[in-house]
Amino acid sequence: MKKTFLAGLAILLPIAVTFFIIFFIVDFVTAPFVGIVEDLITEHGATELAEHHYYLLLFISRIIVLILCFLFVLLLGFFGRRIFFSWFINLTDRIFYKIPIIKTIYKISREVSNSFLKKGDETLFKGTVAVPFPHTRSEAFGLLSGTPPKAVTEKKEGLQTVFIPTAPHPISGFLLMYKEEEIKHTDIETEELLKFLLSCGVYKPWEESSK
Repeated sequence: MKKTFLAGLAILLPIAVTFFIIFFIVDFVTAPFVGIVEDLITEHGATELAEHHYYLLLFISRIIVLILCFLFVLLLGFFGRRIFFSWFINLTDRIFYKIPIIKTIYKISREVSNSFLKKGDETLFKGTVAVPFPHTRSEAFGLLSGTPPKAVTEKKEGLQTVFIPTAPHPISGFLLMYKEEEIKHTDIETEELLKFLLSCGVYKPWEESSK
């Protein structure tokens, strides 16, 4: 009975997690605009749909918003680079950088997105490593992200920045700085390390690939 339950859970859990992430992203993207689309649909003769089939109306509204967002991003990328991309970016920079709290969020978001876009097919991290964490008697896997800020390296040389992801959600973690001699480089691929963390150490993809 226990083995059967665990087997069923092993099948269901990845599906449930996948749908949860998809629904979260869809809800995050569509939530600000769903109400507007619903009002437009009901105003143009679909009042019966809103009264008796609200969830169907909500589903249709989300699909419409997703399609419009996709088309908007494509148009912005296509025309923006050719016509007013630099002018538009400069305008938004001047506007958002003058708003006290929003300027910090905007600046961080823009720098992070630019770093991802500029990398293209290049690897964002410089490799997987093992470092002492949370104390010297234990080690944790980490992703080598490069050199620390200049203000840090001027005071202490030979430091490297390592992102230590948590399990089972490796998108969060700790950003620490280590000396070169404290870092042990490994041959584990970044994708394999993420799989290892997501499974809390149960799944070892490097063992599967060696068979």
